[in-house]
Amino acid sequence: MERRRVIFARHGQTEWNKEVRFQGKTNVRLTEEGKLQAQALAERLSSWPLEVIYTSPLDRAMYTAQLIAERHGLTPLALPELQEIDFASWEGRSIPELDREQHERFSLWRADPFFNPPPGAETWEKLYVRLSRAVKIFLDGSYKHIAVISHGGIMRALYAVFLGLNPHKVWNMDVSNCAMSGVEMRYGRPCLVFANDDLHVRGGEAGRKLPVWGESYGTGA
Repeated sequence: MERRRVIFARHGQTEWNKEVRFQGKTNVRLTEEGKLQAQALAERLSSWPLEVIYTSPLDRAMYTAQLIAERHGLTPLALPELQEIDFASWEGRSIPELDREQHERFSLWRADPFFNPPPGAETWEKLYVRLSRAVKIFLDGSYKHIAVISHGGIMRALYAVFLGLNPHKVWNMDVSNCAMSGVEMRYGRPCLVFANDDLHVRGGEAGRKLPVWGESYGTGA
């Protein structure tokens, strides 16, 4: 039986990524570098038999998803559940400045982000509920090759919600712009096959021609 495979990928670089700011649900567009990263990801996935692409509706994710979808004759399906975490009063704030101005509060967040949210920000409980809805959508359909384009915080949360990893520890996992992670359903259980693969961004033309699920990531496309 053909296994269900899901590619999770982060959007390309934004101005606020470059400036090291919290952006959350704020609609920040990609930099020129971010657009090139998105193109590299789209080229890497162009040979993969993609059947459906789900995306956050925020511009930075939607732009990335559209580049991928165009190569497969698809239209991205926007899911509000995939929007980035709402950081409330910290949205747009410089991370180094917050560390200086609210060092104690910021240190608590950095030590365990989902369980020490900024004042008024989205809680882990609410995040878990909405991402559980998204995971149900991924698994309820008949698609075997799925791409999900979202955000750094959301991808870490999905490691916890989808894979059952410890939500207190998933922020220790790096999520680079336009990096992708692969999850395969095996005997009804999700298995993380690879994570934070951004060789298509760092490897130039050679990286963009690499397989998605090659021999080193198991057999098949």
